[in-house]
Amino acid sequence: MKALHKKGFVALAILTAVAIGGTIVSGNAWADRGDARGGRCACSERGGGWKGHDHRMHQLAKALDLSKEQKEQVKAIFRKHHDEIAPLRKEMVSERRELRNLILSDKPDEAVLREQAKKIAATGGNLAVRWAKVAQEVRTVLTPEQIQKFRALQEKRDRRIDRMMEQREERHSNGE
Repeated sequence: MKALHKKGFVALAILTAVAIGGTIVSGNAWADRGDARGGRCACSERGGGWKGHDHRMHQLAKALDLSKEQKEQVKAIFRKHHDEIAPLRKEMVSERRELRNLILSDKPDEAVLREQAKKIAATGGNLAVRWAKVAQEVRTVLTPEQIQKFRALQEKRDRRIDRMMEQREERHSNGE
């Protein structure tokens, strides 16, 4: 029983990490393209859920072999939490944009940069807590096998990212 509880915790941690990663990546995209929607993702205009992120979610749903019912349950979970997460995502975009502007200013002030970075960290912490709730709810929809598959996918993704970082470091050290 303890091992099952530990596996569940690991799965929750993985789901949370993916969710936070998705939030940060989406936030970066919005920082440059979301102005027409006030920094909101296009999916917010279609009722939330994972609309607008269909390709990635469909790939994940296929890889995990989610049933139609599971897909609907997961979409419902995302819709349920949309109104509490969306303002934080918008705030993150705004704060990251402000940091970028501070970095690119003529005379960057270290104290101001650090203060802005603290704001981003606080918002990121609030998002992490919200996404952890979402991940916990999503986990209740998945079977133990699906949680294990998800974990394997995340490990594969981590290895790919590690390889990319190593390759970049090699290019950098070779003067490329």
